Amino acid sequence: MVDRRFHVHPLFWLMMLFSLLAGQFLQVITLFIIVMIHEAGHVAAAVYYGWRVKRIELLPFGGVAEVDEWGNTSPVEEVVTALAGPLMNGLLILAGKLLETWGIWSSEWTAFFVYSNVLIGGFNLLPIWPLDGGRVMQTAYSLLLPYRTAITASIYTSGVGALLLVAWSVAQPAVHFNGLAVACYLFFSNIMAYRQSHYQFMRFLLFRYGQVDELDGKLPHRSVRISPSLSLLELTKKIKRNYYHTFLVEAASSSPPETLSEKHLLYSYFDKKRPHCTVEQLLR
Repeated sequence: MVDRRFHVHPLFWLMMLFSLLAGQFLQVITLFIIVMIHEAGHVAAAVYYGWRVKRIELLPFGGVAEVDEWGNTSPVEEVVTALAGPLMNGLLILAGKLLETWGIWSSEWTAFFVYSNVLIGGFNLLPIWPLDGGRVMQTAYSLLLPYRTAITASIYTSGVGALLLVAWSVAQPAVHFNGLAVACYLFFSNIMAYRQSHYQFMRFLLFRYGQVDELDGKLPHRSVRISPSLSLLELTKKIKRNYYHTFLVEAASSSPPETLSEKHLLYSYFDKKRPHCTVEQLLR
């Protein structure tokens, strides 16, 4: 379900304006349709999985479908939803080639159509957040690292990628201003993502807290050895998606370690509002 309206980023209109001034009206309309179909792929996949789509924003290089469920669904759903946009570009390329084969489109127009889809679909596969490739990258990180670390790692990787794109745009014989504008936008987007990463992580934890009993019986258990001096806030950052956690608290003596369940951790964190309480204080 879409809760908010379509939003078109100013850079999208700027790109359209430049194309119109160059006398390429048909090409502009075609690019607009390609971007719309690209985004429709994301939305169709998200709706199929029952995700809530907050907003759809059209960008010069494609678009972004903002959803609430990222990080709280299966990795397969996230990857399929992220790749659904480029998949639509692939299908459009196939359709263009068929129309050329049937003699409906000229080879010149087909070349433009194919190039446009390769550009939009291929660019979105770059591992830079919030591009489709960046979303797949974050999902991949979350399978290897605790979720909070995965968010940070994906933002840092994306920031480096955006800076490399800036360097590439400036290093061209004639500065590639479109590439530079998009690269700067991506870098700014990652700065904002870093500032909002705490809220993304909190949504992840709140979802787990609401489903903690179900997760206990559905997910494989993961045991993690921890120091009793860790705060509950620090401990939540060790939670990894697709696992239910049991924390083994290191003891000072040779006695068996005490255990702290993920359910107890989240209950103390949210209901008792004790994020800065240490594990040792909690277990007294």
